[in-house]
Amino acid sequence: MKRIIPLLFCSVCISAAYAQEIGYSTFDAGAEFQWYPRGTITGLHLAYNSKLHHAVHLRIGYNKTDHKDNGKHLEEKGGGWGGTIGYRFYINPFPHKFFIGARTDLWRMKIDWADINPVASGTSKVWVLQPTLEIGYLFFINDQAFITPTIANGYEFNIKTEGSETGKGFITLLGISAGFRF
Repeated sequence: MKRIIPLLFCSVCISAAYAQEIGYSTFDAGAEFQWYPRGTITGLHLAYNSKLHHAVHLRIGYNKTDHKDNGKHLEEKGGGWGGTIGYRFYINPFPHKFFIGARTDLWRMKIDWADINPVASGTSKVWVLQPTLEIGYLFFINDQAFITPTIANGYEFNIKTEGSETGKGFITLLGISAGFRF
């Protein structure tokens, strides 16, 4: 009986140590590019991959837009800085392979616009809120680097406009990111 208690204690400790090893946390750092029919977004991102299935990511970037025929005016071009906060749920217990997620972008855009009938032009400053749902796949390279293609769908809201109204509406983004896991 005296030997069973230390053996039981050792087996519980080994099991606890193994369980701790499965639930590791990592950080991702890299660059991201997204394309959509009205523009492009480039940025740097950080992600915190928590123990199992979950990740939270942040991005700071620049959104360059050309609304073409989708705007309120004949021509709308511009850009601005902003950021993203998002959440990803990985189907695999470890944060790689297929995931689904949600993210929200906030951009401070300066849009130059022009009309022909009547002839007019101007500049609008717009705060854009862009919530989206995304799916993607994280490819691991040598357990350190990653490449992640994504597709996201959402809606652009102009939450505050200084100047004339500009384009908004449904948005589909195709993206890719690459970086390193620490």
